[in-house]
This record gives sequence, structure tokens and C-alpha cells, in this order.
Amino acid sequence: MKKILAPIDGSHNSLKALKYAKNIAEKYGSQIILVNIQKPIFYESPKPEPVGEERPITLEEEASKIINQGLKVLEGCTASIKSLTKSDDIVGNPAEQILYLIDKEDVDVVIMGSHGFSGIKKFFMGSVSHKVLQHSSKPVMIIK
Repeated sequence: MKKILAPIDGSHNSLKALKYAKNIAEKYGSQIILVNIQKPIFYESPKPEPVGEERPITLEEEASKIINQGLKVLEGCTASIKSLTKSDDIVGNPAEQILYLIDKEDVDVVIMGSHGFSGIKKFFMGSVSHKVLQHSSKPVMIIK
């Protein structure tokens, strides 16, 4: 197992899954590929203009904040860590982007958190982890 894709969203479950990825990567000498996917809102532009005194946060800045949370979890990790930060990799539909990155980065496994959708909401929307699990060409470990 050479490469582990670890998508995080800053939630408790995603950071918990990252701890699992860290342990596995250290045990097998794997590389962790850390990414946060930002789902754009229709009115957002890649570089929004400042409004008043406050400057709106860009998708890249928000992703960077969440990646930094992940890097704190990985402090002291002996495994190699690669953070994906290019707009092409971090902006889009989260499930679709993760599926794209599985192939692009040629990963061996995806380790991600469950978002815990339940009931009717899951029936209509599904969760990112469920969609990745259904369509991934590689093994997916979902941590609750």
C-alpha cells in the first residue's frame, strides 16, 4: 500500500479517519494524500472582490484552513504527506472530485469519515462517503 487518499472536511469523523490513515501509513510506509474539496456556491467566483472592510474568504483559503487542521492531526507522523491545493483538485462536487483524485493520484485506498446522514435526507441526497464507496475503483475505508 503506497498511497492513501485522505479527504477531510474538518468534521470530527473526517479527522478521526485521518488518525486511522496516519496509523496505517506509518505501519506500511505509505504516503498520505490530504485533500479538502470545496463545493462552490453558484454566486462565488474564484477570487471574490472585497466588500466593505471585510474580505470574503475564497474557496482556496477555506480549503487551506481545513488542510491545516489535518496537518495538526498528522504532527509527528513519520509517513510522507502530500497536500493537494490546486483549484482543479479542490473545487467541485466532493464525491466526484474524490473519485477523480483516486485515479489521478493512483491511490491504493481511500480512508474517509462518514458524515452520518440518516433517514429521508440520506434517501434523497446520499452522502459523499456513500457515493465514493459505490463508485470507487479502489478500496474505501469509512470511519464512523
